[in-house]
Amino acid sequence: MTPPAETTGPAPKPTLALEQPVSRGDRVRDVIQAAILDTRLPQGTPLVERELSAMLGVSKTPIREALKQLQSSGLVVSTAYQGMRVRVLDAAIVREVTDARLAVEPQALHLAIATRGASELDEARQLLRRTEALVTSENTAELSVTNRAFHRCLYAACGNDLLIDFLDKLQALSMFIATAGWHVRATYDQELAEHRQLLDAFERGDGESAATILRHHISTAAEGTLQALDQDTES
Repeated sequence: MTPPAETTGPAPKPTLALEQPVSRGDRVRDVIQAAILDTRLPQGTPLVERELSAMLGVSKTPIREALKQLQSSGLVVSTAYQGMRVRVLDAAIVREVTDARLAVEPQALHLAIATRGASELDEARQLLRRTEALVTSENTAELSVTNRAFHRCLYAACGNDLLIDFLDKLQALSMFIATAGWHVRATYDQELAEHRQLLDAFERGDGESAATILRHHISTAAEGTLQALDQDTES
């Protein structure tokens, strides 16, 4: 969770690759985001356009576009003296994101259930099956993306564009917080079980239970990451 320690020689460069030659910023963004989430690009790593361009075999234009998107999402920060870097996670941002989600996401979920009533959510069931496969593979980057897609599938059912947009803006940092915690203590199975409970409550139209499960789910995940940050600080 802390920036990599300084060494006497240059650190080895991470291996990044696009599955096929593309020049679109969103595809480049996804590759860089995955490298941040699985720590191929550790926290505090400088993000140099020239180096990323060479790694991915694209021009600087989509790299620049991707970095702007990642900065907007919160995964990348920029300073006048250090340029673009991968964000270093701290307790303050974990608490801010957690508080924001707790204030809004359970309410959006409750509204979604009140609007839909008891009904099946096929997309969410498919995402749960995808999560089960990823848990065994321990692909943390893809697992975090799938987890966030599951959460979005539930809260987006509320139909309130303002709530949806607010929560969408927290997606990337929520993934960052989750994967940071997983690198210290893998809680995939526990979170998968909570997702099953959450979807069961959603599909039977029990808004109160679903909101309660979600609050517990968000809070316990954040507590795990905060404990990991405390351990890093003490060590």
